[in-house]
Amino acid sequence: MNQRGYAINAYQAAQRTLPPLKVVVMLYDGILVRISRAADAARRGDYQKQFEYVMSAARIIDGLNRHLDMERGGQVAVNLRDTYEAVARCLFRSVGKETAAEACDRLVVAVRELRDAWAEIAGMQGSAEQQAEAANVFTPMGTA
Repeated sequence: MNQRGYAINAYQAAQRTLPPLKVVVMLYDGILVRISRAADAARRGDYQKQFEYVMSAARIIDGLNRHLDMERGGQVAVNLRDTYEAVARCLFRSVGKETAAEACDRLVVAVRELRDAWAEIAGMQGSAEQQAEAANVFTPMGTA
């Protein structure tokens, strides 16, 4: 099974066994891990790897965005959609630039605030750093 297959299977298993809010927090953890890895790749000048991590983070963001209920979510859903789109745009614009690592670092701070808000709503303990390891259930170690 390929990396994407593992990620899909892990997500589907989590979706069946975990409360939806906890799944959302785990997805945010996955975004944070990938943006951090994109920053590290940019610092090394490995813009191909940076692009791969950006694309991986963007796929998760897109999934969250697509599952917003715009009718029932009201202004909160609109604000989340705007935020998701802004984060994705910033990620894509960072690729290959000298300021990429700094841009990714700023995004980590912003996304971590959202993640921690969702974790509080979900009643989850621990910070994003403590939960980031849980994000690795979506991909084998060291992969995008």
